[in-house]
Amino acid sequence: MTAWTFLYLYLAGAALVALRMGWHIRYRLDKYDRRFGNVGSTFRFNVILWPLFLLRLDGLLHPTFAPNIWNEGRADAERELDRLEANLPPCGAFIRYAPEHDESGKCDSRFVFDAAEVLAIMEKRLAELPATEHGRYPGILDWLRGRDSARLDPVEVPAPWNGWFLNVAVGMMNRALGQVTCGKCREVIPQDRISLDTGPTNMVTSGWAYNVWRCPQGHKLLTKDAMHFFIRSD
Repeated sequence: MTAWTFLYLYLAGAALVALRMGWHIRYRLDKYDRRFGNVGSTFRFNVILWPLFLLRLDGLLHPTFAPNIWNEGRADAERELDRLEANLPPCGAFIRYAPEHDESGKCDSRFVFDAAEVLAIMEKRLAELPATEHGRYPGILDWLRGRDSARLDPVEVPAPWNGWFLNVAVGMMNRALGQVTCGKCREVIPQDRISLDTGPTNMVTSGWAYNVWRCPQGHKLLTKDAMHFFIRSD
């Protein structure tokens, strides 16, 4: 075979692989996979280096797309959030926020807020922000607006919103609103007995300083980043 023959065979194979992968992307992946997966780079890699897959034809017939390391798990998360907003669960007069993590690690505190108070504060805050910064909060607002005020038992904040709800909890704590149960003491802590400190204060390297709400025993109730330090040593 001449070099031209090899070239034609290579180009024909690349075209077939491109068609196969294009079909797979169109009909086997959804918008979340296409947006947050490594679709483009995987497509180019497979099309250009398709001869390497001749020993493993299943990789060409049923291509797999590795997740983008910067967006790992993002497709599943966004898919679940959209599904939640399309089928909002019931909401009552009070909501319970029980995050497993905050911005400094594990969190086992429990927060119960008046849904009407949360709604009023969120509506005012979002009105001050451009729509591009609203994120998932409009969905949370719709959930709160559809609450059944006659239902007095606290309703759990849906888990997919836990990350978004951290800022809501911080806003309520800043206003000394809501009921807080310390995960270590297992007791409800009155708002006037909750302390707030910022730490660490003796930064010697790059790092974050946090606002930390604590119970009278010093247990962490909630953490939110306050500022980022960067100190260069010569």
